[in-house]
Amino acid sequence: MLLLHRLTWLRIAAAWGFFTLFMLVLVYAQALVGTAPWHGRALLLAPLIYGLTGALLTPFVFWLAQRFDLTAGRARWLPYLLLHAGASVVLTIVYRAIFLSTLFLTSGGQGPVSWAAILAGVNTWVPIYWLLLCVVYGLDYHARWQHRSVEASRLAAQLAQSQLQVLKQQLNPHFLFNTLNGIATLIGDEPKAAQRMTAKLGEFLRLVLDHTDAQQVPLTQELHFIQLYLEMEQVRFAGRLAVTVQVAPAARLAVVPHLLLQPLVENAVRHGLSAAGVGSIHIEADRRGDQLLLAVRDSGPGLAPATSRGVGLANTEQRLQMLYGERYVLALDPAPDQGTVVRLELPFLI
Repeated sequence: MLLLHRLTWLRIAAAWGFFTLFMLVLVYAQALVGTAPWHGRALLLAPLIYGLTGALLTPFVFWLAQRFDLTAGRARWLPYLLLHAGASVVLTIVYRAIFLSTLFLTSGGQGPVSWAAILAGVNTWVPIYWLLLCVVYGLDYHARWQHRSVEASRLAAQLAQSQLQVLKQQLNPHFLFNTLNGIATLIGDEPKAAQRMTAKLGEFLRLVLDHTDAQQVPLTQELHFIQLYLEMEQVRFAGRLAVTVQVAPAARLAVVPHLLLQPLVENAVRHGLSAAGVGSIHIEADRRGDQLLLAVRDSGPGLAPATSRGVGLANTEQRLQMLYGERYVLALDPAPDQGTVVRLELPFLI
């Protein structure tokens, strides 16, 4: 059981304090309306002694509830039930004996307390023992439920983080293979261009490795990644690729998934150039209320209707779904004039 480690003497004292206060108000009200005789000191002492004795015996009841747990299993349920039945009677007798003896002594009485007086209230106070048992098991069940909920949430978060990490890591080999393939095509004809592209790749990979555990980064940092990537592509296409970026000041504060734009821009470069290898890429970012708007547009011939999404777009959509649930939009549409535009709408987070 988890309960006894969490309950403190202060909580037990507070509970019995409320009970004592209630009893004081009750007996005082009965005395005022004449339903109970007013014995002055004894009348006030009785609820106080009730509460103090109950506070002293309650931890023992909690210990019995833990040591002989009725919820532990069916095999020991009946013996434990009989044991608690006996304990409820014994503790009630002890409770009544302590209460009456203390009350008798503090009120100036003499002589021993009779067994008849002790046993007179047993049938009334035995149910309190079982009430305390119900409180113990009820609070313990609540504590276990909270523990399981927290543990389930923690495991779900770990699983989601692992899945996001796998999806993000799938992008790196895919991007690296394509970039190395581009460098290989330049080595023979344009070795200096291949050298510059290799240097850009090294800088890009260094930044990626510096943020390998980050799932979200500031938009300005993501744009810096994209700038390095596009500089490599511009080296590869030797001036045949034009790039423009338009970012609203309000959008720069947002955070976005790490390497979110890279597969979108890579697709735009791959499909957005004409047959002659000439084209342009335009990147936009803006804020509309609590939404971040992103767009990557190319000037190519556009996608055929039956074209399926590649690894980059598929992974991007899975990452967005895991991060934002249904609170995102990823759309692939024809551009107004020519080409294709990828639109993203994300929650604006900072």
